[in-house]
Amino acid sequence: MLLMAGSQGVLRALAVALYGSLAGAIYLPGFAPKEYAKEELVDLKVNKLLSVKTQLPYSYYYLAYCRPHKGIKDSIENLGETLMGDMIQNSPYEIKMLVNENCKKLCTVPLTGEDKDKFKSMIEDDYQVNWIVDNLPAATREWGDGFRVGTFDQGKHYLHNHVSLELSYHQDPAKYEGYRIVGVHVQPNSVKHSPDLGSGGCDIKAL
Repeated sequence: MLLMAGSQGVLRALAVALYGSLAGAIYLPGFAPKEYAKEELVDLKVNKLLSVKTQLPYSYYYLAYCRPHKGIKDSIENLGETLMGDMIQNSPYEIKMLVNENCKKLCTVPLTGEDKDKFKSMIEDDYQVNWIVDNLPAATREWGDGFRVGTFDQGKHYLHNHVSLELSYHQDPAKYEGYRIVGVHVQPNSVKHSPDLGSGGCDIKAL
């Protein structure tokens, strides 16, 4: 599910404070505010998988996640990302500004035994998925930036295979045209999808 939440009041004040604090600062390539037109494509990028338990980073596509149709490409945009050791790459997600979508199927991936073992190991080690939209980290209310690969409960592994994504935006016609993204919220879930999800069905049941 993808929702666009317009920013007024608090978000407007937040944007003014943020941009005001950057006045006179050094410009860093890749971090300039970007204005999006209605229905313009918004890139969702993926970063490395991290765990506070192991401290060992892995590429996002080390796990059997949906791949981009035209292949995986590195998407490092500035020196800071390189120095931080980021592994930023493209993703197959298609997001359009101001376009809300519900229950959109991304792909179906048959998992091998090796794929399942990797997911189980990552879940047990509390690995976290990190997404980036317009240089902003996708955050959850529970864990802050990023979200867990899955959960382990009563001897069973639950993979987060369904996400709800909400983008908050800011508009100021007096200063610029279009919309600026000011926040990215993601809510992961482990669900059993209805077989007709790909044809517009939305019968989702928890595992």
